[in-house]
Amino acid sequence: MEQEVIKAATGVATTAANKGIGKLTDLVFSKQIRQQRRLDHLSSVQDQKDAELIQQGLAEFRDGGFILIEEQIGNPASPLGLILAQNNQNQSENLSKCLSKAYEHLSEKNDDEINDEQISETFFNKWMNYGKEVSEEELQDLWGKILSEEITTPNSLNYLVLHSLSLMSKNQLEKFSELLNFVFKSIVVANHKGGLDISIALPQITQNELDELVDFNLINSLSIADSVYYKLDFFTFNSKKYQAIWNNQGNYILGIQNDIQLDIYGFRLTTIGKKLMSLSNQTKSESANAVSFAKYLLTLDSLKDIDHIDLFLNNNQLTFVQSIYK
Repeated sequence: MEQEVIKAATGVATTAANKGIGKLTDLVFSKQIRQQRRLDHLSSVQDQKDAELIQQGLAEFRDGGFILIEEQIGNPASPLGLILAQNNQNQSENLSKCLSKAYEHLSEKNDDEINDEQISETFFNKWMNYGKEVSEEELQDLWGKILSEEITTPNSLNYLVLHSLSLMSKNQLEKFSELLNFVFKSIVVANHKGGLDISIALPQITQNELDELVDFNLINSLSIADSVYYKLDFFTFNSKKYQAIWNNQGNYILGIQNDIQLDIYGFRLTTIGKKLMSLSNQTKSESANAVSFAKYLLTLDSLKDIDHIDLFLNNNQLTFVQSIYK
């Protein structure tokens, strides 16, 4: 596995070197040197123990390998040995791909974005232990982002976040990413009466899948008692009074023309949920997300008297884009 890690590190480092990649390369190679010294010492001790077993008639050296005579335990040619070898190879490839993804994300960052402090070796060890089990490309990209973000800003990710994300499947990650299109101020927007009912806008997410996101500690709760309200902020455009809402991006604003204070109701993302939100990829363009979000908002009980929502581009100054109707 170490060879796969070094191969990935060397291959990318020679094509795209910057401060972040330098930190990761130093981390990987320094770890390899320390581990090699440890292996050299352990190998010397193991040689002595192997020789003692041979002298005692409990083992023999045959066909270039050390074999315990009793049932040839650990025989690499046995069915179990072949399975273990294949599993190790798969883990090496998984880790190599996660590491390559980290290099790709780091190569996109400027040097002034990268903190000089090196990340914790404990964090890196845990990251490798989790990363070697990840075989889907989408999850490998997530783990690459996780390492990239930690290298950029050390101590920004704690071990609880790592553990929680390590348990997620590709399907659960996709469902959460889709759900982010309906998040405003870290609140998953919902109906006042029906709880977190997004079936109109996102029918592919089932109640069971929503419950799983709570179990993963990404959403605080789906209990009505734990729901929250957020008062929308007012702004003026062309002498018209609007209230603003937008989800987890920010270059577009949805404006609801109404003089009466409106509340948005929903359920909070947890700290882990907000961290994953910052790492997740958007499946659609921001403008397309804005339109989808507006259409969803128009289905809510709290906005039943609103017939349209205006979309504005927020680029130093507001620019009207279009009106979205029910």
